[in-house]
Amino acid sequence: MAISNNNAIFVADTTTHGDVAIEYFTVTVKDSSANAVDIDGNTHANGIVDRMLQAIATRGTLKYYNVTTTNGVITVAVERSDSWANTGTGTPASPQTAAAANMQVYLRALGTVKSRASSTSTSEDSSIDVGGTTVAVVTNV
Repeated sequence: MAISNNNAIFVADTTTHGDVAIEYFTVTVKDSSANAVDIDGNTHANGIVDRMLQAIATRGTLKYYNVTTTNGVITVAVERSDSWANTGTGTPASPQTAAAANMQVYLRALGTVKSRASSTSTSEDSSIDVGGTTVAVVTNV
């Protein structure tokens, strides 16, 4: 289960929480035309935010996330250094850009994502294009 942490301040792309390394990424949910998706009404269970977080969690454990709803930005902290990387080369001094690139390719490949349009929806009644989503390593928050 991910925990929203709206007041956190993190420095560098990787920190340690206990003995476990954590990497930070900024995910900007965009459609195939590179327009940021307004995710304001989709922060509920099975909404687009939930679907994006589920996709990110396929390769790493989400420790924290913060959603900026009107511009499509989700900042995530993923447990385990290099969970999205090809190799273990990321360090705080030299962020693992391959991890961000790999996550971006994966999220873009989702294409049009089925989700619930509102918290009262009883089915996946919304289709949201996420084909232009971008991912960057967070160096300072």
